[in-house]
Amino acid sequence: MSDRWFEEYEVGQVEPGGSAVITAADIAQFADLTHDHHPAHTDPEFAGPRFGGVIAHGVLTFGVVVGLTVEENRRAVAYGYDRVRFPSIVHAGDSITATSEVVDLREHKRPGIGLVTKRYTGVNQDGATVVVCEHVLAVDRRPDDER
Repeated sequence: MSDRWFEEYEVGQVEPGGSAVITAADIAQFADLTHDHHPAHTDPEFAGPRFGGVIAHGVLTFGVVVGLTVEENRRAVAYGYDRVRFPSIVHAGDSITATSEVVDLREHKRPGIGLVTKRYTGVNQDGATVVVCEHVLAVDRRPDDER
């Protein structure tokens, strides 16, 4: 856990995240949890010819990458996500590695916070990008008397 102020971020900062393997059980449990039983995620006969097998939900992949890149900063909260894309599919057994990079810093209408935009990227074991998005964080600004 940390207490990182808005002023401590710099555009271009890259932070490695972790890695995780997406399992067949993860995909099945996610389908049940979200009620998304599209055959691309649940039916090998449907998914095989089209995708080479059952594929993970994009939102499952997104959630895993967010979890792998989460910054445990008590001064920051999620403000939103933009430009979420899934350029490559994820199969059961794929290993996903995540990174984040600060791509923008900007003011907020409330003077006590600033907005930090990080680009989250998840790649599989072959180096193919499987998810990319921008995560906007609302981060406390350092008090004027401490700047």
